[in-house]
Amino acid sequence: MNGTGMMRRISTVLIIVLLPLLALSCAGKKEAEAEKPAGTKEETIDFVDEEVSYGLFFDEEGTKRTIRLKRGQDQFLGYLFLMCPEYKEIASTQFRLMMPEGVVIENDKYRMDRVMSMGTFQRGISERYVPCVPGPKLLLHTFTFRVTTSLDNAVFTILPSLDAQFLAVTECQEGYPMIRASAYRAVVNPSD
Repeated sequence: MNGTGMMRRISTVLIIVLLPLLALSCAGKKEAEAEKPAGTKEETIDFVDEEVSYGLFFDEEGTKRTIRLKRGQDQFLGYLFLMCPEYKEIASTQFRLMMPEGVVIENDKYRMDRVMSMGTFQRGISERYVPCVPGPKLLLHTFTFRVTTSLDNAVFTILPSLDAQFLAVTECQEGYPMIRASAYRAVVNPSD
């Protein structure tokens, strides 16, 4: 095989891999309420597929969205899950993780089938998975958070990315259709 043929093959593979990420980052309109955390009583989000949602949890099973830290505790774990129906296979994700003041990511353990990641948690991150990953509950990241100041009613929210204004996934089907997702908030040291 000559050099030109090899370059065409490499280019074709790169286009196929990058296509879902491009669809996530370039498509769509802005939502006026993108900066507000999902799930607050003051707002409704009517543009999402309620079957597809992101959530930060404080247990490996994905059931606890609140945690109380012990006095002097300066680290805790967080588990970022994507919930979707069993019959959906996910090709890529796009989201932004907003952390409360006084919390930083010390370590991030992500899925081994993640082949590409673009962006940051603060502005928005797009990730591609090969092979596509099936539902119903996908553990995307396991974070070790470090506490830098006292926390009281410290809220984690998952929002659309700042650049593309999307909180979404792409399905593993022809054309990689995009599904807008909802999100759950998580709270450290909730006030009673």
